Amino acid sequence: MMVELHELHLKDLQNPIHPSLYEAFGSYQILILRLPELWEGKANILALRSNEYWKTKGRFFSYAFVIVDKEVYLYHRKSEELTLFENGFKDLYLFLDEKIDAFMDDLEIAHDKIAFIEESLYKKQSFNPMDRWHILKKELSRTERVVIKAVDTFERFVSKSDLSKSNLLNEFNDLHEHLERSLRSTVAANDQLDDIYRYHNIRTNDRLNRSIYLLTIISVIFLPLNLVVGFFGMNTGGLPFQHTMGTLDAFVSMIVFAALLTIGVLWKIKKE
Repeated sequence: MMVELHELHLKDLQNPIHPSLYEAFGSYQILILRLPELWEGKANILALRSNEYWKTKGRFFSYAFVIVDKEVYLYHRKSEELTLFENGFKDLYLFLDEKIDAFMDDLEIAHDKIAFIEESLYKKQSFNPMDRWHILKKELSRTERVVIKAVDTFERFVSKSDLSKSNLLNEFNDLHEHLERSLRSTVAANDQLDDIYRYHNIRTNDRLNRSIYLLTIISVIFLPLNLVVGFFGMNTGGLPFQHTMGTLDAFVSMIVFAALLTIGVLWKIKKE
């Protein structure tokens, strides 16, 4: 390539975590497209039962290109060299098409994961599905941020680059539509995860409320009995049952009192 790159643009190309970017500078253009690669498309439904599979982390790659007239170069960060695409924009289209299609396949896997978590919650599995929820939520939240930037950058690239001369404008518009569809799918997946989280919280709060309600009922029954026990435990004279079988009489009285309280509480619950 005969064009000398600006120093700042060269640093952008060398940055492995650079966000998506499109700039036209002088006689060349810089395109950096950061795309997710969540699970490399190697998953299947049976793998969802494996704990090891859920520990697989997503990755994000920043693909850097330099465009000079109709020539398109791919920048390799390890060798710090530019490789010319022989067929120019057509090879660029094929390269990005492969990456975006792989990402769309990964999003289908993400939706399968969400369905698996949902079913696990309904079936009350022995493991905690929310542990897996946190892993998936983290990956998809990061993915959504990255894809939003990629969609905006690619739209700017398509609108400002002279793709009509290459007769590939429709193909690149199709790629942009695929990116937008991927973004919508990612947003939908995050919304589904939020719904699952709300359902989990509702169910957890319901169990907590039932436990508190049960403890309240027990307190209603036994608090008066504690008062009776405290009354008979006073070290004073003139207490009832002093001249009879006091312990037995007090015990029977407490049992009868507890039974009456229990019947009253159950009747109140049934009436409500």
